[in-house]
This record gives sequence, structure tokens and C-alpha cells, in this order.
Amino acid sequence: MHHVFLLGDSIRMGRDDGLPGYEPALRALTAGAWEIHSPAENCRFAQYALRYAHQWAAACDREAISLVVFNAGLWDVLRILGDEPLTPPEVYRLMLARLTRRLQALFPHARLLFLTSTPTLEARYTGDSCRKNSDIRHYNAIACQVMEENGLAVLDLFALAEKFPEDYFLDHVHFAAAGSKALAEAIYEAGQALINKEE
Repeated sequence: MHHVFLLGDSIRMGRDDGLPGYEPALRALTAGAWEIHSPAENCRFAQYALRYAHQWAAACDREAISLVVFNAGLWDVLRILGDEPLTPPEVYRLMLARLTRRLQALFPHARLLFLTSTPTLEARYTGDSCRKNSDIRHYNAIACQVMEENGLAVLDLFALAEKFPEDYFLDHVHFAAAGSKALAEAIYEAGQALINKEE
């Protein structure tokens, strides 16, 4: 049994109102192979995750974790009332680099797998906030640079999900059960490969 720690937003966790996330699908897929640990809350943007990572990690045996799967980005690119993204690109780079180092320190025996942020259906946005795929691509490129600098693996969920049929999406940004299941399958394959990788 491998102990795995997941860190991410509502794409990961889903919601109590029945919104599916990839974590429930991943738990079902890996039953008997992975014991999954995760925060009970939405991990939001990179700086928020940096602030609370040590408290979330304290809820499990950090020494037993062999894989950390993490993402931050969709909250960072959020535009409210026509403003620029919530987190400026240079701040995102800094906070994600610090979060990466924090996770490495918290989970000394774990391999880390970063997930790029998934695309959005821009035409479905209404109201005061939106996300643009051009921003998501930009921030994903920043994240990939940070991971490369730290020698960490990346799973490109954006590339996977941009090929999904529209009915794999539940709304503008979240996924229906089929979409979440497809994400979970990709995460399991990439995560298991990392766990099995020889030094």
C-alpha cells in the first residue's frame, strides 16, 4: 500500500453538493493500492497552499508518504470585474517555487508530481469573474519551468482535458463524472510510474 498526498482545488475534491472531482474517482480506482490523504478544504491559490501546507500535512504520517500530487493555478488566473489575474505571474512563480520546496521538506521520502491546470469553457462564463485559457497556458508554462528547475515530474492535464468532449465538463471549469474519471486514470498512471521509478 502506497501513501499518497493530494493537494488541489475543487477540480480535485469536488463539492458536497455532488460535484464530482478527480479525487473520489482516484480513490475508487486505487483502492487497495493507494491510501490517499488530502486536505478537507479547497487548497485555492498558490500562496494559500503555501500558507497551509504544513497544517494539512500534519494530519497524516508525513514520513510514510511516497507520492505527492499537487496543483495550484486556476484560482491564481481568476479575473474579477475585468481586473488582471488574481495572482500576478511573477508572484505565481515565486509562490509555486516556495510551495514546491515546502512540500519537499514536509514529505522527505516522497516523489512529487505537479498537475498543470485544466482548461476552461470560456463561452460559458457569466457574471463578474472569468478565466481565460491564454492565462492558463501562460501560468502552466511558468509552472513547468519551476518544476524543471527543481527536477520534478509534470503531468499535463491541460493537454489531456482540452481534447475532452464538451459533455465531459459540468460547467465552465468543473468536470462531469466522465471527465473526472479520465483525469483520475491519467493521474494514477503517471503517479504509479513515479512510485515504481528506480533511483
